[in-house]
Amino acid sequence: MKKPKARDRTKLPHRMSVLSSASAVLLLVAAGRTAATALPTHATNWQPPTASYATSAPVHTTVTMDDGVKIAVEVVYPTAPSTGARASGPFPVLLTQNPYGAQRSDPTDSGTYFVRRGYIYVASAVRGTGDSGGQVDWFGDRQGKDGAALVDWAAHTLSGSNGKVGLDGCSYLGVDQWFTAAAVGKNSPLKVITPFCTDSDFYNDLTANGGIPTPFVAGIAQAEPRGPEDDPATDSQSVTIAQQATGGSRSYDDAYWQSLNVQKLMPRIVGNNIPALTEAGWNDLFPGGNLGAYVSAQNAYYHRPLTDPISSDDPVTGRYQAIVGPWTHGEHVNEEALQAIRLEWFETWLKNAPTGMANTSKPLHLFENGANTWVDSAAWPLSSDTRTYYLGNGSLTPGKPTDQGTDSLSWSAATAADTLTYTTAPLTKSALLDGPTDITLYAKSTPPETELSAKLSIVAPDGTVTKQADGILLGSQRAVDSQESWYGDNGTLIKPSHPFTQASQHPVTPGQTTRYDISLLSNLTKIPAGYRIQISINSQPPADFHFPVAPTPQELVNLAGGTYTVERSPQSASFVNLPLTTPSSATPSSDNWGPSS
Repeated sequence: MKKPKARDRTKLPHRMSVLSSASAVLLLVAAGRTAATALPTHATNWQPPTASYATSAPVHTTVTMDDGVKIAVEVVYPTAPSTGARASGPFPVLLTQNPYGAQRSDPTDSGTYFVRRGYIYVASAVRGTGDSGGQVDWFGDRQGKDGAALVDWAAHTLSGSNGKVGLDGCSYLGVDQWFTAAAVGKNSPLKVITPFCTDSDFYNDLTANGGIPTPFVAGIAQAEPRGPEDDPATDSQSVTIAQQATGGSRSYDDAYWQSLNVQKLMPRIVGNNIPALTEAGWNDLFPGGNLGAYVSAQNAYYHRPLTDPISSDDPVTGRYQAIVGPWTHGEHVNEEALQAIRLEWFETWLKNAPTGMANTSKPLHLFENGANTWVDSAAWPLSSDTRTYYLGNGSLTPGKPTDQGTDSLSWSAATAADTLTYTTAPLTKSALLDGPTDITLYAKSTPPETELSAKLSIVAPDGTVTKQADGILLGSQRAVDSQESWYGDNGTLIKPSHPFTQASQHPVTPGQTTRYDISLLSNLTKIPAGYRIQISINSQPPADFHFPVAPTPQELVNLAGGTYTVERSPQSASFVNLPLTTPSSATPSSDNWGPSS
């Protein structure tokens, strides 16, 4: 939550550890395994249609954009199972925009599932990739314009179309949907989107962690088949990669990244009357990355500040729903359970089916880890309750330290990160971890830069340690934006927001005690009584960090040989603010929103 204004508001908006894994997992658009999972029932007796069509061979063609660039597409039609002839239709169209080249629809990908249930499926190759012309970029308005042109073509030119279009796709194929929905304008034939496996703020979520660039964009570039007109030496995506690697403008949260912030697109998307169902995983590339999109969509719809909290007394709409499951990136997306959920969303908005799906007062669907159940909510987080623990001599305690104490960490590019660990006493009552976490450290540094990461875990009575969230902060980017930060009860800082701009950067003064507020990712986990909560502090990210960082050459120079002294004294009491509430704050869902593992 933000600091209270007129009333108290709660605001709150493993994992892949190697770049090659990130590149591979983003190609999961055609992967899937069979899963016998119950489907959502909602409040009606509506049942999803069975497969009644076969699929045609892909029809290849091109669509010309406003600047003359030709975008390659493949079209798959419903056909009669007995004869193979195209079904008479007309049918609504589902469009996906793919940077990995237009992929054929076959029995393993999502296109086939929808075609067999009465949809035409169009797979386009993003400009600069596959057989499409033009230069590749990293999302943005140009790809949004291309998407809007493809929507218009699919509605008004494509044979067999009934004039209604939806967008489908996971990961990059999901992200492009946001920009297309923002570009189509009002009264568009685009009626619905399903941005699955996406996040909300690309700078803070994936292309940098704590102000330190990551190799994410470079990894995606390696996976893209470049188009016949693209020059990797000059395209805009290559500019981004070069600037991140060398400390240029795009290594900061500059105007370029602000233009790619999905949260800032929401007023346009909502204004264009495009409903959205999003999905992400607690173990995703950026865990729970669609929560920011959910918050901003609901706020845009009701004309509230985009990044304000959704508290329990705020109205919400079923037009903007989000699912966060216990999954890695793209996991289960093309299995029947999540395909059927998307189908129900498409049937609701493209065929006016009486599914009841949009008629909900709780459009946020979260898997509660530990309880192994689904929870429906309107608010995020579910509660504004917080609890503060102070770092002690290996301990986390509710009271401030009464004695002087320090712990030391060393930074070295050549060796594994040092680790400090602090643990609570066993909990006397079960608790619910509900949202993001702040760790505030007071520390001295020998060089003019610090790299401090933190991890939140729970420890079972048998000693098993399970990671819940992590975060990192570059010391020179420690400035806090209090207007964008989130606060719990009594003004307790829960999610510090850092500008991460060149202007906000300020060197660390060697030998001076300095405050560092580290933001840890969100989670929703039931912690049983008898379990302990553990905080680990590292001089750089540990091996299980949710995504690796790649400091720029200048940052490495400033970090070299660093020693950090973490203080835990009455004058400089380092602490952690945890979003802990009672498990009864979570209302179990009557629906099953996907596989439980």
